[in-house]
Amino acid sequence: MGCGSCGIKPNGCKSNGGCNTGSCNRLNAYDWLYNMPVADIDSSCRVIEVSFNNGSRKDFFRNVTLQQFEKGDMVSVEGVSGFDVGEVSLTGEIVRLQMKKRNVKEENPEMKKLLRRSSDRDIEIWKQNKAREPQAIIRSRAIAKQLKLEMKISEVEMQADGRKATFFYIADGRVDFRELIKVYAGEFKLKVEMRQIGARQDDGELFAAVTR
Repeated sequence: MGCGSCGIKPNGCKSNGGCNTGSCNRLNAYDWLYNMPVADIDSSCRVIEVSFNNGSRKDFFRNVTLQQFEKGDMVSVEGVSGFDVGEVSLTGEIVRLQMKKRNVKEENPEMKKLLRRSSDRDIEIWKQNKAREPQAIIRSRAIAKQLKLEMKISEVEMQADGRKATFFYIADGRVDFRELIKVYAGEFKLKVEMRQIGARQDDGELFAAVTR
C-alpha cells in the first residue's frame, strides 16, 4: 500500500515509483530490473549508484569489495583526500542504463571506489560534520558579503570526514572568488569547492575547486 502524502504528487505516490523507491525524490530511477536473475556473475555490473544529501547529488562508484549491497545500505566511498558517506540508490543492471544516459564509461579508470559498508564510527563522524553545515552557511554568506561579491551561498555540503566542503552559490554572472576560496579554506580548515547553480547555469556546474 502506498503513502497518502507526498510533496511531489498531491494525493500521494501510491508506491508508483515514488516514496518506496527513494523518499519521493525527482532524481530517482525506478529499478524495474531489481528482481531479474543475473545470467552471468562475471559479467554483472560492479558499479553502484550512491546518493548524497538526501538524493540531491548522485554518483557512481566501483564495488571492489566482496560484499553485495542493496538499495538503502549506507556505504563509505572514496572522497577528496578521505571518505564520504552515502546511501545506495541503485545496484545491478539498471546502473548500466543510468551510466549510459549520463555518458559515464563503466571501465573509466578514474571512477572512485566504494570502500565498505559504513561503520558506526563512519556514521558518527558523518553526522558530526553534517551538523556543521547550518553554521557554515551563515558564516560563508557573511564572508562573501564582506568581500562585496555579487553572489549568494545557497547551500554547504560537508564531506563525511570533514576534509572538504562544497559551497553552492547563486549569481547572475561569473564571480571572481579566488580570494573568497582562500578565506573559506582558512576559516573552515578544509578543502573548498565552489559550484554555481540556478537558472543561468545547469545545476551542479563546476566552476572551481582548490585545495588548501
